[in-house]
Amino acid sequence: MTPPPALTIDSATRHYAGTRAPAVDGVSITVEAGEFLALLGPSGCGKSTLLRMIAGFERLDSGRVAVGGRPMSGPGLHVPPEERRIGLVFQSYALWPHMTVAGNVAYPLETAGVAKPERAERVAAALATVGLDGFDTRRPAELSGGQRQRVALARCLVMRPELVLLDEPLANLDVHLRASMEEEFASFHARTGATMVYVTHDQAEAMALATRIAVLDQGRLAQLAAPRDLYREPATPMVAGFVGQGALVPATVTGPATHGRAPVRLLGVDAVLRVRPGEEPGEALVCLRPEDLEPAPDGPLEVRIARAAYKGGFVLVEAVPAGGGPRLVLRLPGHTHPVAGESLRLAIRDGWVVPEADALNPARG
Repeated sequence: MTPPPALTIDSATRHYAGTRAPAVDGVSITVEAGEFLALLGPSGCGKSTLLRMIAGFERLDSGRVAVGGRPMSGPGLHVPPEERRIGLVFQSYALWPHMTVAGNVAYPLETAGVAKPERAERVAAALATVGLDGFDTRRPAELSGGQRQRVALARCLVMRPELVLLDEPLANLDVHLRASMEEEFASFHARTGATMVYVTHDQAEAMALATRIAVLDQGRLAQLAAPRDLYREPATPMVAGFVGQGALVPATVTGPATHGRAPVRLLGVDAVLRVRPGEEPGEALVCLRPEDLEPAPDGPLEVRIARAAYKGGFVLVEAVPAGGGPRLVLRLPGHTHPVAGESLRLAIRDGWVVPEADALNPARG
């Protein structure tokens, strides 16, 4: 018999009094056991509200939430957070400063009435899992930010939750620690196989950690996909603009799609770009990533460099088409020295026709 999903969210909606639009609007997501799902989006998109609905801190106005096949929220049903067997890790760590590391990790076991011998065994195992053996007698003030975050993770794991929820857990760390903790989270997920739902506004964080990413836009699910698919084939203009660098360019699909590609005219240039199956001719928007544009002496697209920033292994260039249009972003080799005002000729090697740009021409949708 196939086990139930670790988490099922079915048409979940939350509408606060005095607001015009729902904070979360009909979101449906299924998370399988062992999956690492990132909830990604700008501030105010509803991702933290959705996490609180899963945890039980927010009631649903409509829809359902189930964990491991067991209903948690729905019409006439609201299981309290402490009965959901869900682990929580917050960006603030929420550690007791007067307690030792072991005391902080053991606290939820004490409140649950777990006997002292088992408690000590489970605390030691949780600290070993997060790489904090030997830190049990220290206080939070004696730890680095990354170590405090690992204590918070151990405190979550000690309860053996079916699901781990993480709300912007790296937001308070500096750049170096963030990179280190990304590796820690990835390693932890690989070692334990825990099912994790991770809220972040940082696309690089989501791309590095998640097996799938759910992008929220104004309370709605804009796209749910693996990181590579999200980057290469954004479903909406919002996703195309929020995930990855690049440009959204007005275009016209000039012919029928064949084998996942179609002829497109954009910026006064003809190109053959990737499209969804069944894409029809008409007005469109094209997502051009930096790697889709390539300098070429005989390239058909002339641009003027507006800005160039050296990034170590490459130079990130913003350029304006000579015939007008949105700024384009491309990468040049690190040994080059592009200068603002200089002209370049480019070839369009690839690109993606954004499906929901059909809104530009309702007849196509």
